[in-house]
Amino acid sequence: MASLLEHEAAETPALASRQFERLRRELPGVVARIEQFSPTLIATIARGSSDNAAAFAAYLAGLRLALATASVPPSLASVYQCTLRLERAVVLAISQSGTSPDLCAAVAGARDGGALTLGVTNAADSALAHTVDIVIEMGAGPELAVAATKTFLLSLTALLHLIAEWTRDSSLIAALDQLPETLTRCDRVDWDAAVQLLAEHDDAFVVARGPMLPVGRELALKLKEVCGIHAEAVSAAELLHGPISLASPSLPAIVLAGDAPTRASIGEALSQLHVAGASVLLLSPHQERLGQKTHVVSVPTAPDPLLQPVVTLHTAYPLTARLARARGRDPDHPPHLAKITRTL
Repeated sequence: MASLLEHEAAETPALASRQFERLRRELPGVVARIEQFSPTLIATIARGSSDNAAAFAAYLAGLRLALATASVPPSLASVYQCTLRLERAVVLAISQSGTSPDLCAAVAGARDGGALTLGVTNAADSALAHTVDIVIEMGAGPELAVAATKTFLLSLTALLHLIAEWTRDSSLIAALDQLPETLTRCDRVDWDAAVQLLAEHDDAFVVARGPMLPVGRELALKLKEVCGIHAEAVSAAELLHGPISLASPSLPAIVLAGDAPTRASIGEALSQLHVAGASVLLLSPHQERLGQKTHVVSVPTAPDPLLQPVVTLHTAYPLTARLARARGRDPDHPPHLAKITRTL
């Protein structure tokens, strides 16, 4: 029987379709308000999975808007009562539940500091939604599994839609229209060999670069909380600045192939992992022919390279559930965790 995690993840294509229809109506007004504010900086406030979504937003803003993005520690407001000067900043707060006190305190402080505040949340009547100037709803519906799946992916698609509308990028909007159909093909992947490769290991690398890196961090988080594997996500560039010294036959690596500009860096990381004797699981939309120690999982090709992180992670969610069961764990009830975490 499929877990709640798998069931909820499988809802994503249909939910994304409905989200896109709604955002087409809502986002022009949101963008008009942002452009009237004329920001020179985007600051993000988030924790956990939402912080990985915020890191993805940083890549979108840099690549498509040429705007720098900074991550603001919520504790500056909630613990230290520090009000930052944010007169020309859009502050983007991301939270599935929108209930964490420290997040809401940081957003309130950002408003006091002059920022235009924007919340991406799955709870339209949450404390966060009542604190921000503008709300963008994920539209995921109830999510019961402890590990976030559809809420995380729908936060990414909401951010992609915002950027597409902000930049008037008709090709990205057209690609988003095709995304739900692409996501429906993600369940055709055979994970048997990958589960066999990873099930007996308690540690792993997750390697990625560029816009794929925040998704790599999210996958590493899922391996920790769902599978009980201590997974460290590292940039393909940073891997060679120290972490590669840990690579060995006893430490497998999950490598996420990225876009064309990161291909050489990913290739170098693969070469170094092979030299170290590490077993590698490569998730790639390309046909790859690599060494015997690399198992390649072919994931569907996204309609735009900027959407590939969404497709790759959606493809990998069933792996986490199957791997958890192979390791004697319940994917829906990770130990010591609750669905909603309220941090002061």
